[in-house]
Amino acid sequence: MGKARSQDQQGRESPETGWQAVPDEPRRGAIGDLRALQQSGLQTFRRFVRGELPGPPIWRLTGMKPTEVTLGKATFSMPVTTWLADGSGIYWGGICALLADAPLASAIWTTLPAGKVLSTSELTISFVRPITNATRNLVGRAETVHSGRQVGLSMVEITDQDGRLLAFGSSRCMITDLSVDPDEDLPEPDLGPDDTPDPYRRDPPDAELCDLKEFAELKPLELQQATIAEGRTQPIWQLTGYRPREVEEGCFHGTLPTSEWFSNGSLAIYGGMLAWAADFTMGAAIYSTLPAGDLFATLDMHIRFTRPAKINSGDLTCIAQVRHYGRQLRVVTCNIDTADGKRVAMATASALVIKGAARDLAEGGDPEEIIAQADHSAGHHGNFSR
Repeated sequence: MGKARSQDQQGRESPETGWQAVPDEPRRGAIGDLRALQQSGLQTFRRFVRGELPGPPIWRLTGMKPTEVTLGKATFSMPVTTWLADGSGIYWGGICALLADAPLASAIWTTLPAGKVLSTSELTISFVRPITNATRNLVGRAETVHSGRQVGLSMVEITDQDGRLLAFGSSRCMITDLSVDPDEDLPEPDLGPDDTPDPYRRDPPDAELCDLKEFAELKPLELQQATIAEGRTQPIWQLTGYRPREVEEGCFHGTLPTSEWFSNGSLAIYGGMLAWAADFTMGAAIYSTLPAGDLFATLDMHIRFTRPAKINSGDLTCIAQVRHYGRQLRVVTCNIDTADGKRVAMATASALVIKGAARDLAEGGDPEEIIAQADHSAGHHGNFSR
């Protein structure tokens, strides 16, 4: 990893790190657009697909969008750009979780009448294959399992552009009432500036990715400590504003801003963004326990959301701790708290340690084949991570 000088002139340079983050810019997209509640969920999402309603900021940030909806089903797509990579050019499994929450919740929403809103209370993801440089697009196809008066359940498959399964997930959402007059002529929301391309459409940040051969010889904990001490960055951090704060063996501490960019249309942070932050923090904690040359593959993650994380409420604190150190298996937990110490999410994950994988990768090995060989001996499937 190397120090980055963002090509984007919209963001502000951080006095702490010397690099810029997209969330420092004014957000784009609709927040609090009550027109979305004046019709049934199915009618609303058909309007989103046709472009008749403006999307929320998280869509403008990442490029995710609904592409197809029917009763009880929703499909979203999201481009895989360099903005989503880490400092060694690898895409972590949490990117699938970032997308998954949208179709999971939307599938349930299509079953609801007007004046209903929902929030994700639980999300589970099992990883099957890694996102690689050949992955151009993620597709999430979700289906409602149950839609009750207060609780909805759904499941999702995440595939690449060729239909290859990358991850499988499920969700529980809470359903509540928010009465809106269906006949009221509501104003259009403020969508923010539109003078430059949306972040995901811009040229990738000017981050010097780590040389893989050098990377394979470095002890992970020392690399992480140098990253923090020297204010280095990664493309995904510049997109999200995530910042590493402290690391010791088996424990990692990072922060995430409560930016309006992370809204899914409400006044709270989109659950998929919290899931991504939890996955990254847990992965970093696992990575800190490995010797030079080894990598890991995340097998699964589960996150419970305990209260909404309100936008513009100060940085969220993400702290992950490895709880089990097996020869091949690591188990890790992560808590996400508000600036005033209130818990918004609790997550767990398990990961497969892959001996010598960093060196295999540096020598040109295919990530999927490296994982397949490890899976064959351990009986697992996972998503390749550094």
